Amino acid sequence: MRLTPYLKGMRCAKYITMGCCRLLMLGMLLHLTPGSEMTGKRSDLKEAIILAEGRHNFDIVLHNAATDEDGAGGPEEAVEIQRHVTAVLGDDVYLRCWYRGNATIVAAIWKRQRKSSVDPRLAGFNNGVPFRRVSHFSEPASATNLTARVSVSSVEAEGEYTCAFKSQEAEEFARTMFLEVHVRPEIQISVTEEMDNGTHYQSVRCSAVGGKPASTIRWLVGDEPPVGDHFTVEESGDFISVLHFPTHLQDEDRVACAVDHPSLAVPIVTAVNVKTFVAPSVSVQVEDEEVEEGEEEEEYWRVSCMASGGRPETTISLVTAPDDDDDKESPRMDSGADAGMRAYHLPMHAYEGHDATCVFDHPKLPATQLRTVRLPSFHLSGVQLLANGINEMQPLLELEEGQRDVSIGLRAVGRVPRYAVSCRKEDASPLPGDVEVVGRVLTFRGPVALPHAGLYECEASYYRHRAAVQINITVRPRPVLVPPSIRLDLRSGPSDRKVECSVASATPAASVSWRLPAGAAAVSNVTLHNGSHSFTTVLSLAACFPQELTVGCVIDHPHFQTPENRSVTIPLCAPPNISLSSGEECSGGEEYTVARCRVDSVATAANITWRLGEGGDFGDTVGIDHLEGVDVRTEVERSVGGGGGVATALSTARLPSLLYSGRTLRCVVAGHPSLRRPERRDLLIPVREVPVLNLSLEGLGSSGLLQAVCDHQAEGVNASLTWAPPASSQGRVSLGSRDEGRTVKTKIAYQFQLKSHEGHNLTCLAEYPCGRSEARTIRIPKYSISLRVLNRTAPLTKHYSGASDILRLFLQDDLPGGQRILLQVNGNVPSHSLTCKRRNGSFVHMEGDALVLRSEVKGEDEGLYICRASFYHHEAIVRFQVEVLKNPKEQFVKLVAVCAASVSAVVMVLGVALWVFWRNAILGGRVNPAIAVSRRVHRRGPGVKRVHDVRVTEVVKITKRNLRARGPSQIRRSILASLVPEEHPIGSATP
Repeated sequence: MRLTPYLKGMRCAKYITMGCCRLLMLGMLLHLTPGSEMTGKRSDLKEAIILAEGRHNFDIVLHNAATDEDGAGGPEEAVEIQRHVTAVLGDDVYLRCWYRGNATIVAAIWKRQRKSSVDPRLAGFNNGVPFRRVSHFSEPASATNLTARVSVSSVEAEGEYTCAFKSQEAEEFARTMFLEVHVRPEIQISVTEEMDNGTHYQSVRCSAVGGKPASTIRWLVGDEPPVGDHFTVEESGDFISVLHFPTHLQDEDRVACAVDHPSLAVPIVTAVNVKTFVAPSVSVQVEDEEVEEGEEEEEYWRVSCMASGGRPETTISLVTAPDDDDDKESPRMDSGADAGMRAYHLPMHAYEGHDATCVFDHPKLPATQLRTVRLPSFHLSGVQLLANGINEMQPLLELEEGQRDVSIGLRAVGRVPRYAVSCRKEDASPLPGDVEVVGRVLTFRGPVALPHAGLYECEASYYRHRAAVQINITVRPRPVLVPPSIRLDLRSGPSDRKVECSVASATPAASVSWRLPAGAAAVSNVTLHNGSHSFTTVLSLAACFPQELTVGCVIDHPHFQTPENRSVTIPLCAPPNISLSSGEECSGGEEYTVARCRVDSVATAANITWRLGEGGDFGDTVGIDHLEGVDVRTEVERSVGGGGGVATALSTARLPSLLYSGRTLRCVVAGHPSLRRPERRDLLIPVREVPVLNLSLEGLGSSGLLQAVCDHQAEGVNASLTWAPPASSQGRVSLGSRDEGRTVKTKIAYQFQLKSHEGHNLTCLAEYPCGRSEARTIRIPKYSISLRVLNRTAPLTKHYSGASDILRLFLQDDLPGGQRILLQVNGNVPSHSLTCKRRNGSFVHMEGDALVLRSEVKGEDEGLYICRASFYHHEAIVRFQVEVLKNPKEQFVKLVAVCAASVSAVVMVLGVALWVFWRNAILGGRVNPAIAVSRRVHRRGPGVKRVHDVRVTEVVKITKRNLRARGPSQIRRSILASLVPEEHPIGSATP
């Protein structure tokens, strides 16, 4: 029974709720289906019914098995789907499906039709909740957008997939799509080689295995498809292709296969390197060489056939021109030749003048290459004789009887690699026993005898090449031998030494040669003949050598078994005597350093040059010939004496001292035979420092004189010092000088009375050797001095006789530790002398500028003190009266007593005044009331002065003033002195 027609025709009324409609549809389904059919359709029901649990709904999605592949659940226009999707194995792919209709979708699923019992549902939406049943499917985006990502992990993912939507009205909208799975191929490439009929072939095999669908294989040779009939391609199935080609027709070293497959965005190109052939560069080289074969050396031509740079190796062979000589040795190949080269050895005598052809065969060569070279030809044209006294035009040699070591050289003329020399005497008779051919020389080993005379024929031969020469040798009979007399003399001249070797009266004449030590060369060698058998050989040598020389004269004569040797020893030449001195001189007001380098040498004069260095360590030097202000003069003087004479070279260098001060001057002596290397003498030009001139003024202690000192200090300069005192002055001058190394210190002192020079200038004048002078002036100050007491003082109203500037100073009685009276000396004097005395002339102890009293001041310390500060004729004096104050208690008692006495005195004065006033009143006013006392006392006597009148008002004023300003005892004295005026002597004590 088909359920779909009922379901399609069934529509719920609009007034029926959605829930009731769903229940009614389910009931009709259960009622209309028989039990047996339901049982048979159980599997279909499992696929057709989807039960989704929700809170208030129950959804049923039915699948019609008879529906076509597009899905007949609803209009096709409502569902949009990608009908065919291609995926690559191992990648992800999106399955896209959308619902474009207007119905409300409540459920949507992706499902796959299978014949197994596996749940066909893959993923979807139900009641707004996404779900998925398989891991390789992702959850869809929404209920109307079932686009999902699928991970393709196997080929089984390929097949049909259905996208179904269920609306709220239970309408179904479904469509089907197909997912195709592609598999990428596995690519492999390889190369094989083979030879076929001598031709080298290569085969490149490319396989694309495992691809789905089948791959397409293309070939690339050098990035281009293969072109030409020599390329063949063989296919094996759908995934193997083989490219076959001959190597020599293919020049590209890279072959690639390109695999096209739907799963590949671009073709995969896999390349492999293949062999290529390169045409060689061919050449031929011919060399001659000798090869030892047994005891003999054989000459060969070495023909090298070279094919460089070819690939593969070139086939090389050698072909020579045919010859009638069947016994000729064939070319022999050198087994040790390098790759690309074949070397062949051809005997020279057999192949001279023949052609040798190198044959090169290579696949890249268009044809066999031939390179031909012609081997050189040989010939002999004659034999040349090498001996003294042989006539080349007519070979004739005259020997003397007894002559020894006679050798005649034989040299072949022509072109042969080598040759052999053989000699025989006339008529092919063998040579005498003591005559033989050694190499290429005819040698007479013993003394020449008369039988050695005759005609000799010598032949040079090289295989078939031959040349001969005849020599006619004559022997003169031995003469009578007279040994020579020998004399050897040494003579010394001013410029050379001569060694004379005389040989006289010899028969025959002797020969003379010289034997010199290594490194000694003769200036000349002259032979003076005195007849045919007497002569003198003179050897000239240098006059001086740095070491002893032994010169030998060697005389050779037939009478001597061995040559005679006479020798003379030339003594060692004395080295030159070098001296360097210096001095100073003045010119144009400038000082110059004059250096003299003197060299006394034997025989020849030495060369003198000057160099100037930077300092004591010398360092880099320069020649002085072109330096500023430098003058160099050299003189040479010779004197004749024993041993070749003496030469004196004197070089004088004159340099400005100040310009080159502190630099090193070097005298370099060279060019004398006795010197193996140059000799040097150094001279340091003194540093010309600026002279120092100092003036100072100092005292001379108790002498009462001042001394002006002028000190001068300079390096290497002695200055003349003088004083220029003021006019009409008298003083004493003393001068002294001493040297400290190169520094000269000069001192001049001028002693004078300060009184006569005060306020004047003293000038010291320094005069230098080159006319320069320098003056310095010192001014004698005008001094002043004053003295004051720093302690608190007051003017003393009672003055001593002849002193009106006495100060009054109080000290405290019985203070422990002593007391000081501080004095201060003012003025511009540099020093002073300070002394203090009491009035009785005794000195007081001083500490610096302080007068120091003993530890406890007593009354006997009171009195007048006189202090004097002096500097030469300047002095300052201060006088002060010292009074000692008692302790406070005693002073208080004294004050009370004084006050009482003062009051008593005042009362008495008032009483007297009242009495006088009363008396005048009684007498009737005969006395002026304004005057209390008007009495004058007159006393006469020597040394007495008159006392002023005293009035009562003046007494009262004096009393008040004394109470304010003076002590009690002074007040009392003042009052008494006012009331009872007396005349007293000047300078005496007050009663």
